[in-house]
Amino acid sequence: MLRLLALVTVTTSWTPARVAPQPPRAAVRLQAAPPHPSLGSLTLVGAGPGDPELLTVAALRAIADSEALVICDRLVSPEIRELVRGELRVAGKLPGCAEKAQQQIYDWCREGLTEGRRVVRLKIGDPFVFGRGGEEVLELRERLGVEARVVPGVSACLAAPLAAGVPVTHRGAAHQTLVSTGYGRGNSSSPELPPYDPRRTIVLLMAVGRLRSIVDDCVASQDFPLDCPALVVEQAATPRQRTVLGDLSDIADLAEKHEIKAPATVVFGDAVRALHQGVAHGLIEMPEPTGFSPVIDVRHAGVSRPASLDVSATLAQAAP
Repeated sequence: MLRLLALVTVTTSWTPARVAPQPPRAAVRLQAAPPHPSLGSLTLVGAGPGDPELLTVAALRAIADSEALVICDRLVSPEIRELVRGELRVAGKLPGCAEKAQQQIYDWCREGLTEGRRVVRLKIGDPFVFGRGGEEVLELRERLGVEARVVPGVSACLAAPLAAGVPVTHRGAAHQTLVSTGYGRGNSSSPELPPYDPRRTIVLLMAVGRLRSIVDDCVASQDFPLDCPALVVEQAATPRQRTVLGDLSDIADLAEKHEIKAPATVVFGDAVRALHQGVAHGLIEMPEPTGFSPVIDVRHAGVSRPASLDVSATLAQAAP
């Protein structure tokens, strides 16, 4: 399992000018034989949690290419999709049909590549953090001999807790963070979490649909106390963000009561309460009664922002 021992926050400030689209300089080039000259190029791009201002410059440059075929699923926020200048195709990844949608994505990628196009595979968060990015690299490498460029993104495992006012490491509360998917081996009902450690923050992605069984397993098998603080944040860093705060005794009930749906991030541990002391259990608003205001200020994120964002000016400003 992945263990993160420090939280790194990257803040990007934008002042919008105009440059011709070019391959993302910050991308990681994976080692392999060069693609066949008749094929197009493939770039996997991390879209971050949803706020356009959390896109990297490399990601913005890739999706602003008017000649690119951009392929994503419905989890990428509409605010980010609005920034696409070329052709956009959106796969309908819904519960129960994820594999069918993934096959459609592969088919679209192969179609664009065999036509010699620049294909941008846009993925929520970071492509290599529970995003199947590695699988997609291997699929298109093996099928077509195409090697991908990969642009990292801000993962929800860090950005979502931050947007909800949770420092996943905090002196006196947590000195380590464990990130896991909400699925166990072979897609069993619960992930294989370690025994409870009061100094550890647990961050779960893709877990809200099986939150109750995860909580039951943590309490029954891993010695988590019922009063362990817990939080679920839905659609983090977007205008639709909602957060429920509680503990393991009631977090599943609260998530069901307020109909919290995916994409959502689940957080367990004492760090949940570090900036939420005295806040009652239930649906919480930002800013908090404690006066806390998140760095990712969802009050100023909105559909109107992409329309006012001058992509060309932003890219030119970022150019060396």
